[in-house]
Amino acid sequence: MPISVLTTATLDWVRRAVPDVPVDERRFRPNLLVRTPPGTPPFVEDEWIGREARPGTTVRIDFQRSSERCAMTGQAQQGLPRTPAVLKAIAAAHDNRLDALATVLTPGTVRVGDPLVLG
Repeated sequence: MPISVLTTATLDWVRRAVPDVPVDERRFRPNLLVRTPPGTPPFVEDEWIGREARPGTTVRIDFQRSSERCAMTGQAQQGLPRTPAVLKAIAAAHDNRLDALATVLTPGTVRVGDPLVLG
């Protein structure tokens, strides 16, 4: 199965798009959340499609495509109310797509704070 990679730049865009809704990464269930530097454009993950990357020191992944989002992004979770506004914002701005899906080429361990190095 592919893994989902989401950036804080894209997550911050979602927060700005629906300012009255609590938004955090749990709404999107990414396997990897990549902290991006200030000024990184939202949806930067799109630029990674077709490229390989190394999260950490041993793991290699290959970005395949973005994922189409569904109503689960707006479902209630602990501390997050139900809201359709999140999916509506993503649909209107980015064709219902968010994050990048990647296949694992070389498995291993990724730790909090490990860099993501694009190949």
